[in-house]
Amino acid sequence: MALLNREPMKAPESRVRFRLDEVDAQLLRLLQNDGRITNAELARRVGLSPPSVLQRVRKLEESGLIKGYVAILDQEKIGFKLQVMAMVSLALHQEQPIERFRQEVGEIQEVLECLHVSGDFDFLLKVVVPDMASYEKLVREKLSSINGVGKIHSCFVLAVNKQTSSLPI
Repeated sequence: MALLNREPMKAPESRVRFRLDEVDAQLLRLLQNDGRITNAELARRVGLSPPSVLQRVRKLEESGLIKGYVAILDQEKIGFKLQVMAMVSLALHQEQPIERFRQEVGEIQEVLECLHVSGDFDFLLKVVVPDMASYEKLVREKLSSINGVGKIHSCFVLAVNKQTSSLPI
């Protein structure tokens, strides 16, 4: 496992240095697959006592390696039937327009991810909306109204073949 042989990791938020051993890696894999697993079950699966496992998990959290725990919702059952990858080009490539775009797009709830990318476009947005009319309204009223947006190219997701938030530890 390549991750285990690297230099000590620094968490960006807390700047705490942390070296993963095999048990820590095992705990991270288990928690990625089931964030609601009990401490007792974690301890049973890694072969340590519950207090020892609790201490290790707290250290993983404090180091910033574990950023949080979430419930993953079924977007279609919630009513978000259309997923779009929106590629956005800015008219100006200066610090102020880039920061303005980042801040404003960060406030748009339908935008699940905003990636600053290289290539033909400046940003790649993962957007969910109930339907095409909602997306058209989002583009017209929210995305296009951000000062500095030059072009928006949209790709509509036909099917999701793989979706995970688990890192290959």
